Amino acid sequence: MRVFDGALVAHAGIEPERGANAALAAAHLLIAPQGLGGRCDGVTVNVGTVRAGTRSNIVCPRAEPRMEVRSPTTAGMSATMAAIEALAALPTVAGTRVDVRRLDLCPPMEDSPPSRVLFAHAAGAAAPLGLSFDAVATGGVGDANIISGAGTPTLDGLGPVGGADHTPEKWLDVSTVAPRVALLASLIAVLGTAATGCDQAVLTHQEGFPCTDPPVARSAPRRPLLSPWPPP
Repeated sequence: MRVFDGALVAHAGIEPERGANAALAAAHLLIAPQGLGGRCDGVTVNVGTVRAGTRSNIVCPRAEPRMEVRSPTTAGMSATMAAIEALAALPTVAGTRVDVRRLDLCPPMEDSPPSRVLFAHAAGAAAPLGLSFDAVATGGVGDANIISGAGTPTLDGLGPVGGADHTPEKWLDVSTVAPRVALLASLIAVLGTAATGCDQAVLTHQEGFPCTDPPVARSAPRRPLLSPWPPP
C-alpha cells in the first residue's frame, strides 16, 4: 500500500504558516497502522519505506510511505485495510490530504480441509523416505498464494531446508536437496494414482478439488504420472 500526503508547500523560515507538513502527517499516520498488527489473529502490518520532502528549508509538501499487510485469512486482511483507510480519512495535520492506493494484492493462503487432505498425502509419501514434518503457519508469500487464492488446494515449503530470508546470512542445507526432490516425486506419483478414478478425497469435487477427467473403470486404471519412489 502506498500512502500520499498532499500538502501545501512553503518556505520553512520565512512563512512556515503557509505550509502543511506532509512528513508530519505521515509520521502520525504510520504509528497507528503499526498498532493494527495483531488486532486480527495472525495479521502483521509493516511500514517498509518512507520518502518525503525535497529540501530541509521547505515545508514538506509530499510524503510517500509504503506499507504491507499480511494475514492468514481474507477477512483479516480486508478488516485491516479498511482500518488503515479509515485512519487516512482523518489526517492529523491541517491542510494535508491522504490518498491510499493498493499497489498489489496477494491472496492469503488459507488453511482448508482440502489442503489438509493434500498434506496427509504428503506425510504419507514422506514416511517411506524416512522424513517427517508438520504443517506450520508462516508469514511468507509466493506463487503458492496465487494458486491457493484461485481455489486450488496447495502445499508450500516442499523445497530444501533453509532460512534467514532477505538477509546476508541466508542459508541452504544442501543435504536436504535430494530427499526433498525424492519426496516431491513420490507425492506426484501418489496424486497421479489418486487421480486415476477421480474419486479419491484429494481430487474430489466434494473436497473442493477440480476433477475434469471422465470416470475410469477400476479394472483399467491409467498409469500414474511417475513411478513410486523409492521403488518397491
